[in-house]
Amino acid sequence: MASQLKYGVYLSYVTILVSNLTNLILTPFIARNLGQSEYGLYMLIGALVGYIAVLDFGLGNATVRFVSKYRAEENKKGEENFLASTLIIYIAISVLVGLIGTVIYFNIDYIFSSSLSANELELAKIMFLILVITLAFTLPMKLFTGIINAYERFAFPKSLVIIRLIIRAIIILLLLSLGFNAIAIVLVDAILNLIMMFISIVYVFVKLKVRFKLHQFNMKLIKEITSYSSLIFVSVIVDQIYWRIGHLVLGIYASTTDVAIFAIGMIFGQLFINFSTAISGVFLPKVTKMIVKNASSHELTRLLIRTGRLQFIVLGLALGGFLLFGQSFIQLWLGNGYELSWYIALLVMIPLSVVLTQTIGITILQAKNMHGFRAITYLIISLINLCISIYLVQIYGVIGATLGTTLSLIVGNLIVMNIYYNYKVGLDMIAFFKGLTHKLLISLITSILIGYFLLDNSQITWLGFSINALIFCIIYGVIMYIYGMNKSEKDLINKEIKRVFKK
Repeated sequence: MASQLKYGVYLSYVTILVSNLTNLILTPFIARNLGQSEYGLYMLIGALVGYIAVLDFGLGNATVRFVSKYRAEENKKGEENFLASTLIIYIAISVLVGLIGTVIYFNIDYIFSSSLSANELELAKIMFLILVITLAFTLPMKLFTGIINAYERFAFPKSLVIIRLIIRAIIILLLLSLGFNAIAIVLVDAILNLIMMFISIVYVFVKLKVRFKLHQFNMKLIKEITSYSSLIFVSVIVDQIYWRIGHLVLGIYASTTDVAIFAIGMIFGQLFINFSTAISGVFLPKVTKMIVKNASSHELTRLLIRTGRLQFIVLGLALGGFLLFGQSFIQLWLGNGYELSWYIALLVMIPLSVVLTQTIGITILQAKNMHGFRAITYLIISLINLCISIYLVQIYGVIGATLGTTLSLIVGNLIVMNIYYNYKVGLDMIAFFKGLTHKLLISLITSILIGYFLLDNSQITWLGFSINALIFCIIYGVIMYIYGMNKSEKDLINKEIKRVFKK
């Protein structure tokens, strides 16, 4: 099992790499071949179905937790009963997905009547129908993936995802080259998802020899499952509203072209989040151990500052580079028509650059069993985001949709949660912000100013972009190392450099 865990970790990084690379290659190819309007329609319908997909209610995560528990207790009967009960719930959810999907399908003309043309409405209905039917059949796949992870066979599902990503990219590139439209992409995703589900089911029953048997319908168990998965469900809803509400609001009140521009901007926001995870995961075991040993608020605050500064150093490079060269990159990557995507991305990335320095705070909440407040707060803020976005879109268009998300990040993450961290969790957030920005903020601003005045960003070519990006990385790294970083941060960098050269 140790080898499975090791390979699982390696494959997790490979999955992130392959996913980002295929997205970087496929996104401009899809956008150019479909055209801005059809690409926006494709993203709009994907966002709409994404809201129905949250009806999983977090059961996939619950499966890992409960199956692991029953295996540790060597309670085979309890495991079989749990799996049978969960499968029944999934079947009921699939029926519900079908019913909701049917209602939406027959109302698509009404929902998007003011924004989509007759041809777009017809295309939207076909894509929506394919996606909803596929979703109804494949939602239970999360149960089987959860079983595989609970049995600690991490390499298999990760390998499956990597293979799917590569096959999907190759097929889509071929089909779009031959002149197929967005329906082809949706069909490819549907077929691959069904194949993935079939392979997972076979693996669970044949390789792992897992059995489903309803020994008794235990309402207490159902309540326990629901209680555990409810907060996960809330988090999923919040993520959907934060990152996809703009797609729907623009699709209803604006146009598919606006959806396309907004979607590209949000892609950079998601990449920014992925970029930040390189640091935080390393400290998770340490945080848990500190909480168990009743670490003081002062010790936890110091850890929050330490990890926050490391996050800020990484995020500052991405933010500074995108601020200077993001417009050039988008021009080279997608061509004309996506100029506003740069502003959209910045409106999200700037508040995120502070929010993401506090990811250890979430771990502290979970370790202290205080994460319920965060989940409910984010849900309320995200619903306010929905209302604000509807209002602002009708005044400012695509920028209005982004302002709703930006305001939500500022109010929910930077104001409400920091007050909660300070007064309820016991973290000294004033000390945190002082420690976070000490020398680092000046170093970031200095690097951006030098880059702005020193580097020529007028020649938009891949070679020019690459040279500018490389020079900025050097400028940023030197300034941060000489002035921004403290001794422990420099020691960490020196240690990693020595480790690389020893290899």
